[in-house]
Amino acid sequence: MHTGYKLLMAATIVSSSIGFSQDVSAQQDSYQIASTSYSQPLTQIETFIGSKRIETVRYTLGSVDRLHDGLMYSSYGDRVINLKNSKTTLQKVADSPLRITKYKNVYYALSMSKINEFSLTKYTSDFKKIGQTKRFVGHGRDMIVTGDKLYVLANNMKTETNSVEVHTFDTEHFTSLHLEKIKPMVFAFHFRHAGNELKIYGNKTESGEELSIASYDLKKQQGRIVLSSKQPVMWVNETKALSSTKDLVFNMYSMLEVDQKTKQIRVLYSSKQALIDYAYDSKTKTYHVLEGNFETSNFRVKTLNSNFKPVADYKFQSTARMMPFQVL
Repeated sequence: MHTGYKLLMAATIVSSSIGFSQDVSAQQDSYQIASTSYSQPLTQIETFIGSKRIETVRYTLGSVDRLHDGLMYSSYGDRVINLKNSKTTLQKVADSPLRITKYKNVYYALSMSKINEFSLTKYTSDFKKIGQTKRFVGHGRDMIVTGDKLYVLANNMKTETNSVEVHTFDTEHFTSLHLEKIKPMVFAFHFRHAGNELKIYGNKTESGEELSIASYDLKKQQGRIVLSSKQPVMWVNETKALSSTKDLVFNMYSMLEVDQKTKQIRVLYSSKQALIDYAYDSKTKTYHVLEGNFETSNFRVKTLNSNFKPVADYKFQSTARMMPFQVL
């Protein structure tokens, strides 16, 4: 692991790493692209207006695949950068962090200890370890901290058939309060806190990729399948509420609208390339979608209007071994 590195910043481009070409543009979109290197300690965030690069900021941390809530880290390493900290130095955390969440001025980290085992660790606001790390059975997928409780979504690979489990812990000592198996779901990607429930997105069978959604009632501590479909999905990593009854489900294949009331699923947008990430611009009510092919290093950012129709298309090719992983 790389230690002692400090932030490297460049307000202007020193060496071009992404070459853009603009196909169609109905507006001057403003967005950022985060790219990382898997061969050297380097990650950069580039700011664009339309196809014009405005600024590049570089960080000495490689293989980054997590960038949220002002934190940058790699699930393959043991370092985190707090982008909100003026010092912006690398801080050590437990190996293979999957999710780091701040709650009441304390950071909670979900990490993968080994195959089918996850761990939980607490840190101060400057990432000094608090107490002991605790380990539990299951492949951790996601974590939510709310109401002085910590919830972990995990896939248990040691049962006769794979099972999806929701673990409930207290935030003080990580004491196990409840374990709920979500039957018959066999694999989960992601869950989201919505009112009095946790919405869980995954697959119901091992052989197929069909979307299945479960609900875990926080008060009753009970889970149940609320929607089963034949809609194929791969790596659901983000969802959001479009209305009181409709959700947006983002995965590598498509962007879906799921109507919880009618149980209908509608494809809002899909592409021949893999969908990597998206960012919603509340000012213009548009979606910036990052998509591409990692084998050919051909990528693009498409801007979709509120009806999910493309209104701008910015193509680029990644070079210098930098792979884009997020749009902001």
